[in-house]
Amino acid sequence: MTTALSPFEAAVHPFGWWLPAWRLEVAGGEAPEEKGIKAVERFDLDDPDETSDSPLHASWGLPAERAEQAYTFLIETLEAGGDLDRRGRALAGFLAGQLTVDATELLRVQDGPALHLLAGDGDTTWRLSLTPASTTHDVPAGHRIGCLTALLSEFLRINNTDEVTFEVTFGTHDVDLDVADPGAAFRTGWPGDGHWLIAEEGDDEDDDVLWPLDATSLRAALTESERNLVKTARAGTTLWEFDDALPEIPGDELVSWLARDLYATIVTEVAGPSGTLLAYAKHFPLEGVLWGETDSCLLLAGPERTALIYVSG
Repeated sequence: MTTALSPFEAAVHPFGWWLPAWRLEVAGGEAPEEKGIKAVERFDLDDPDETSDSPLHASWGLPAERAEQAYTFLIETLEAGGDLDRRGRALAGFLAGQLTVDATELLRVQDGPALHLLAGDGDTTWRLSLTPASTTHDVPAGHRIGCLTALLSEFLRINNTDEVTFEVTFGTHDVDLDVADPGAAFRTGWPGDGHWLIAEEGDDEDDDVLWPLDATSLRAALTESERNLVKTARAGTTLWEFDDALPEIPGDELVSWLARDLYATIVTEVAGPSGTLLAYAKHFPLEGVLWGETDSCLLLAGPERTALIYVSG
């Protein structure tokens, strides 16, 4: 599943899932006329060409100077509404960093509990509006996955240029897993997806085959993958250049929450209420793929559906 969502577009929906009391809108275009707009405060921002600070820093709660005011306004508004958890705080920080990355000016408009931030360079403007929500909306799993993978790729870049990408493909199967050994039944009954097959005796580690993971091994691989995602995201910025300590996981790292939501969304689609889940993988946990050394693949199988997660750099 590929996506062309911008970082702003990708962040709007997770904001609604994680902070359902709020409605977030982001729009860009020509700078609006200020007639009728009462600016509570106006701020000049550093020339974006004169700073190399990453717009992602604010997601860690450490906004660059140019994003600091936008970050403060967002957090203050959300805290006043209550129920701001660590993942919501990290996502709000990400939005503050993205909003101001190319801007030279920030305009704040407060309308009761609603907050409007306009950031632009005189020619174009991004508007972020945060208002109390009255209803919630279900989001199709495919779109949810597209948003999460687009955001993950923002944090995971090889040599600070090429994105690590996540492709999720759902399928169906006709194998009866309500048997004494569902793993053996699936291994012999699943025809493959046209490229990947389940490993058999005599197969080599270098072959394009998937090796079974029991529940304990899967949990361990997911834990190590999450740890490696955090390390990779932190290594992509000078912010942690002299700090090798591994932070609390999950904690203030947006990449952790994105990965957890992605996996939970896929499992819900595949396993459904039964909870039956088989796993097969190659180059998993995620490690070499995060540095451009190899690709990784994880196959999840439930009672009727499969999900193939292909990660490449």
